[in-house]
Amino acid sequence: MLNRTKNIPFLQLLFVVLSLAIFLNGCGERNEASSYYYSPSFTVDGGVVFIYGLQSVNKNFLGSQLSSSYTETVKTMDTSGATETFIFDTTGDVPYSMSCSPVAAIKYVAYMGDLRNSTFGKIGIRNIKPSNQTGLTRAEMVFDDASRIRSFDWSADGNKLVFCNDTGLVTRNWNDYTGATDTAVVAQTGVEFVTWKYGNRIAFVYTDGTGRHLSVINSDGTGRVDLPAAAMLDKPQVSPIATNEVYGIAGGSYCVINLNDASPATAEIMTKFRGELPRIAPNGSMVVYGKTGQQSGVYSLNLSTKVESTIK
Repeated sequence: MLNRTKNIPFLQLLFVVLSLAIFLNGCGERNEASSYYYSPSFTVDGGVVFIYGLQSVNKNFLGSQLSSSYTETVKTMDTSGATETFIFDTTGDVPYSMSCSPVAAIKYVAYMGDLRNSTFGKIGIRNIKPSNQTGLTRAEMVFDDASRIRSFDWSADGNKLVFCNDTGLVTRNWNDYTGATDTAVVAQTGVEFVTWKYGNRIAFVYTDGTGRHLSVINSDGTGRVDLPAAAMLDKPQVSPIATNEVYGIAGGSYCVINLNDASPATAEIMTKFRGELPRIAPNGSMVVYGKTGQQSGVYSLNLSTKVESTIK
């Protein structure tokens, strides 16, 4: 007859070991979190609106991953990086190229979405202070495949948006979600970027067979000026305090041009500039941006002192 009593100590030991492993696995579980700050822009009151990404990973005591999650939210903060305020969740629907209305009475942020082949299929508009909502919470302008856009911006009075597609520049009332108020500004292929927020003129960058060019034009389509190659700027931003001045990137440096000069040409502000989509402050004192090649980071460049600072 088999003596099963000899196996009892072994079974007891096995039970203890398994129980201890389960206990340690539960007690040793830990969470590792990584924060990401990117895509900054300025609010009308001089704060910074940005996207906050949070990567959370749960691991056991051995370091093996048990679960993970990633969320994205839009927040605001001041230019020192303090007083972060939650605005809305955007997990799974990332806002691109956020731009806030320049009018205090219209505290909305607009952004592009539905990215495909460097074009966008919608502009989303959200209240920048949802805790004080008095109307719009979320609205969208949707563009079909033939009219997908590449860039957009607000008008100086906050009443309209301008956007560029494969055929040129178009303006539309900010609260028109059907295109009933669409007005062609100029027919131009190859437009990549447009800005209008400050001043009466729209600045835009386009590419043709001879290269890349910067032009300015009135919103009614008159007064177009094609600037010389020496004044070419990428990601242009018109100064809110001197609308004849346009800031942007040229040859790896951050520069400014004066549209009133007889022969406009770039003047260097910062060399070896790595900023991506710099946005100018409402008072014209600085630009805010993330950096090319970095997953996280919000930086500012003082346009007077030419000093770069890390916000986040």
